Amino acid sequence: MMPAKQEQPPLPSSSRSQGEGQSVGAAHVLKYTALFGGVQVLTMLVSLVRNKIAALLLGPAGMAIVALLNNAVSLLNQGTNFGISFSAVKHVAELTEADDPRRMEAFVRTVRLWSLFTALFGCLLCMALSPLLSRWTFESSEHTGTFILLAPMVGMLALTGGEIAILKGAKQLRPVATISALTSLATLLICCPIYYYYGIPGIAPALLVSQAAVLLLHLHFSTRVFPWRGTFTHLRTSFTGGLPMLRLGLAFIVAGIFGKGAEYLIRTLILRFGALDDVGLYSTGYALTVGYTSLVFMAIEADFFPRLSACAGDQRRQNRTINQQMEVCLLLITPLLIAVALFMPLIIRLLYSGAFLQAVPMAVCATLYMYFKALTLPVSYLPLAKGDSLMYMVTEFLYDLFVAVAIPVAFLHHGLLGAGIALAAAGLFDLLLIHLLYRRRYAYRIEVGPLPVYLLQFLLLAVAIAVSLGPSLVWRCALGAPVLIISAAVSLHILHKRDALRHLSIPSLRKR
Repeated sequence: MMPAKQEQPPLPSSSRSQGEGQSVGAAHVLKYTALFGGVQVLTMLVSLVRNKIAALLLGPAGMAIVALLNNAVSLLNQGTNFGISFSAVKHVAELTEADDPRRMEAFVRTVRLWSLFTALFGCLLCMALSPLLSRWTFESSEHTGTFILLAPMVGMLALTGGEIAILKGAKQLRPVATISALTSLATLLICCPIYYYYGIPGIAPALLVSQAAVLLLHLHFSTRVFPWRGTFTHLRTSFTGGLPMLRLGLAFIVAGIFGKGAEYLIRTLILRFGALDDVGLYSTGYALTVGYTSLVFMAIEADFFPRLSACAGDQRRQNRTINQQMEVCLLLITPLLIAVALFMPLIIRLLYSGAFLQAVPMAVCATLYMYFKALTLPVSYLPLAKGDSLMYMVTEFLYDLFVAVAIPVAFLHHGLLGAGIALAAAGLFDLLLIHLLYRRRYAYRIEVGPLPVYLLQFLLLAVAIAVSLGPSLVWRCALGAPVLIISAAVSLHILHKRDALRHLSIPSLRKR
């Protein structure tokens, strides 16, 4: 690694102008975090309704078939799309920042051409592997025809990924949010009537038709910004122009394989060291803490990554962009984590049942993982923004290796509580690893000013965790409520100080 310390550009002569830049940045981050977080909440609610109706119409067996088919198709898409849905965002964002319409139009053609290639490849591979997929998934060849029918779905997922990457990179954030909401509603309105009339035999057609509707929605919005023209002209230029994008996309795929492998190994070892119920409890605790609280980070990929990619060549802008995102993420998520820790038994009873209460200690301890994640995630996009695929794969591999060892070992000795503590330790390990490596390689510097606030929020979360793990409901109410109020008040005060709340209004959300 090259410890290249780049020369910092001179700071603004007026501290007032610097403060204004910070407030506008905080307002921007908060605005789009709220926008995409709100859309994600709507998507989750629609998904809950769709799953409830599907469960009533299809029963447990039908729901299992839906899940297995979706997993198989998603895995095929992930393995054949070359990561275009992610890597294209970086290149489109750079061209958006350069304000070069001709190069932008050429690269959009490149993205669409490669999306067509990967769509065709994925579709043909699904058809060729359909007998194997049927046996691997259902342990029989009965569903071979189903996978042949769903082969176009793999291709449509690839095309959809390319179009959404173009919109994200071009910072067309309002269409991206609108698409996310409309696709959830379209899936609900298409699948449920088909399930009602045809039952289990209608599952594959429902998935195929709903994915076609999703693709049409993406094309409707993306072609309004970038009309689909000339995709097959200048084939050689478009083909070679996409190679740098593919190299970054392949790194993203490899890193995803590391993550999936670590996740599979963790659950396999927990099953070996414990029982099937332990795997279910671990998965429940992980979903409650990591899955739902991740709504705060929804703006990371949609808004933050294109902005970071656009300023990756300017060290000062790069560091300011990361630090602004980090501060807003932490201020928003800490009160949420404290509330989740304090009300975890009630949340589990509402979403699951009393049989899952054994997951409470693990889920409560895992809130620390999400705290560290808020300080890590904005920085972790640096190698992707700079096209440094090797560094991204190295850091992902080291982190996945740590969790694959730490969590099973901790579970072996201390059960689910140990697994939760190990997950929190993994978050701290990732924080130290990324900040130290990226400080040396990319000259990233964390701002010193917000550190006292970060420490205060950490201490408040630690108190909430300690109270939540205690047996006394009185202590939980007497100490937990003031801790939650203080944390929320601190976050609101800092956001108000950054003048971010004034910019968070309905008209401002409608500007894009």
